[in-house]
Amino acid sequence: MPHSRVWFAVVFFCFVGAPAQAGEPQTETKVPADAAAPAGHVTAREELPPGVREMLEAAARTEDAAQVAAVAYAASEVYPEQAEAINQYGDFLRAIISPLGGDIDTLIVQYEPEPDPETPKVKPRTAEQTVKPAPAPEFLGLGDWTGKIGASGLVSSGNSRNSAAGLAVDAKLPDGDFTHNLKLYFDYGRSNGAKTQQRWGGAYKLDYAISEDTFAYSRFSYDEDEFSGFDYRLFGGLGAGHWFIRSEKMALSLEGGPGYQYAPIDDTRETDSHFAFYSAAKFHWVIRDGLKFEQNVDATWTEPTTTLLSNTAVTAAFTDTLSTGISYTYRYETDPPEGRLKTDTTFRVNLNYDF
Repeated sequence: MPHSRVWFAVVFFCFVGAPAQAGEPQTETKVPADAAAPAGHVTAREELPPGVREMLEAAARTEDAAQVAAVAYAASEVYPEQAEAINQYGDFLRAIISPLGGDIDTLIVQYEPEPDPETPKVKPRTAEQTVKPAPAPEFLGLGDWTGKIGASGLVSSGNSRNSAAGLAVDAKLPDGDFTHNLKLYFDYGRSNGAKTQQRWGGAYKLDYAISEDTFAYSRFSYDEDEFSGFDYRLFGGLGAGHWFIRSEKMALSLEGGPGYQYAPIDDTRETDSHFAFYSAAKFHWVIRDGLKFEQNVDATWTEPTTTLLSNTAVTAAFTDTLSTGISYTYRYETDPPEGRLKTDTTFRVNLNYDF
């Protein structure tokens, strides 16, 4: 202990020389029951000058024998007449802190701190409050549906020679082992004040995954074209398909199966209702980021006629949700109604919104 601290203790004792002030937290130095001090030490403790015992015991609570020795030395200098008693009691305390072969081996300092003020309890409902925006109306959300909506301008030849505009929706919804596929389209055109084209329809297909690349499906479609010679065509069928290539850059799938087609003919009002077989092939190729090539071909065979539909498209994306592209559609009917051509072609310029 530095000399300054020793003389501070001496000066403090000389001018104060009294026990701790009233109201000051008291601590108690306890020793084990089997560590009773010799009678001489007890007598020395009782003969200590006022205030010295408290200083020695305060030094002992630091558990530093050097502190006790320093305080005992300073007190002996101030009270030379009681130096022997002071040194005996200091040796006793140091023996408790650093035992030298005696039976006393522990100094227990008992201190009971004042309890901290109780933290006010907060009701669970007010402990944490988060302000969340109100959810958007359900009719504005598409859930987990993904796909695109496209608006197009077109130039067509064949049974319909005109310029027109169209709207198409192509979407799908994964649902566990099932995938819902929905397609809708509408094309309309006028020329010289007269309607020259009106074609619309849709298809719904439900896929069920048999394995990672093989699936079964059910398909229903409705198509109406005023200039095709048929009033409308209604098809329903079942089948199976397989993904031969399935990656982020390229995909190829084939599917097919039996079904039934119902198609009234405009002019004769006869009904073309027969067993049918449907097949389709889809090929998608990402040429580079933002540029994609698509080729879709499907065919529906019935005893009176077979319908072939081919769609070729190139699409370029210029934002995450907007893309533009061109497409060419080729329709071929092996045995169309009387007075109708076998071939229809359509060229489109598309603007698509991806979701």
